[in-house]
Amino acid sequence: MKPHRRFTTPSTVVLAALLIAGCSGSGGEPPWHSVHLTWQGDTSTTMTVNLVVEADGSDQSLPRSASVEWRPSGEDEETSSVAGDAAEIAGVPGVRVFRVELSGLEPGESYHFETLLDGRSVGETRSFRTVPRDGPVRLAAGGDVGTEPLSLALLAQAAGQSPHMLVIGGDLAYANGLVSRWPRWRTWLEHVTEALVTPAGHTVPLVLSIGNHEVNVGRDGGVPASAPAERKAPFYFGLFGQNQAEGGFPEDGGATYFRRGLGSVGALYVLDSGHLVSHQDQAAWLAAHMAADADLPNRLALYHVPLYPAHRSYEGSARGREAWEAVFDRGGLTVALENHDHVLKRSHPIRLGEVVGEGEGVLYLGDGCMGMDARTVDAEERWYIERSASEPHFWMAELSGEGSVFRAFDEEGRLLDLVTTGEVETPPDAGSVELELDRVIEESADAALLPSPALLPLTQVAVAPVQHFGYDM
Repeated sequence: MKPHRRFTTPSTVVLAALLIAGCSGSGGEPPWHSVHLTWQGDTSTTMTVNLVVEADGSDQSLPRSASVEWRPSGEDEETSSVAGDAAEIAGVPGVRVFRVELSGLEPGESYHFETLLDGRSVGETRSFRTVPRDGPVRLAAGGDVGTEPLSLALLAQAAGQSPHMLVIGGDLAYANGLVSRWPRWRTWLEHVTEALVTPAGHTVPLVLSIGNHEVNVGRDGGVPASAPAERKAPFYFGLFGQNQAEGGFPEDGGATYFRRGLGSVGALYVLDSGHLVSHQDQAAWLAAHMAADADLPNRLALYHVPLYPAHRSYEGSARGREAWEAVFDRGGLTVALENHDHVLKRSHPIRLGEVVGEGEGVLYLGDGCMGMDARTVDAEERWYIERSASEPHFWMAELSGEGSVFRAFDEEGRLLDLVTTGEVETPPDAGSVELELDRVIEESADAALLPSPALLPLTQVAVAPVQHFGYDM
């Protein structure tokens, strides 16, 4: 078995268009700031610009206002200006978040934008592109990111493949929802701002599900389970504009579960695997949307805790399977993007708890190792797993009207796995899949942060609403 590869900084990281500044304030410079995009596209195409600002010391004041000037790419296009809404995260002094909604965007187009604080331009002019109406759609996926150099390398590799978006299935900065750990989020925001820029210069938007390391219930410095959701996951709610508009409708979902349209080629269902909303409380909503999307060729689910884990106990995911698996099967889910276990995994096609033929069931891909050290996998594959390994990675999907191609890559750009769905022919690069993969690597570094599940009461080890909030599951 080959030794595990150690990370070295790739030259691709320097391709990023930086929009981060650290300033003393005495020279009249703007405070530290970072910008990231969240994709809101569905029937109407909307992009949210999230501008996070931090004052550098007591002698510097936070900006009172922020705006974004944007226009379609092209020399003669008219520029629009939109003001942002300001918010602060309780318990994090000196930090302000401005959220700017850019609405009425056209599918499959690119746009330039510039951010302004108190009327003053900061950083460089950046660009983004929207999802095309009829595909193909390129989607990068991963989870369990963290703030290590390996995290930055994987983010840069993903951006280098020019995805329309990056979807992350929880456990983002590993701050455990604690306001005292703001510095970890600062580093994470620097990573995504620096690395998530395609070779063509487009900033890659984010779609994010919630994980256990976004939630502070049950932790020292956390809050009671009865606290409002915004206090249980202050950074998840405070930093990202996702489905949080006031006056929404029940069919829109909630702030931790929602649908994102992928043009005519698919839909993405972002779910909460029991961290703030129980699995069962999302089941009817999910079933209704999947039924409405029955004609779409690709239907994907994104969530944190796997139904079919490759590292943790199969029995520990029973509650998720009981609530969601029948909904997935009846609705014809194509692929479930799972995370949490810090390994590479591809299941056999599964339907109603059994392995079935190709195209007859759901593929479960995961398991969230986009920056954290890989964990162990079994010496022999579990009955439901086709391929697993102790490998940091991300998945890259290309979705079309015929189906999809999913490829897994590591931080060096090696092709670790490839699978197709629908009527898509096997691509020529399938022969380049790395056949020999690591099976055993040291336990993830975050294991020391929290009690071992083996030492906890069984009710807290099981994946259940509320009870498992505070634990490294």
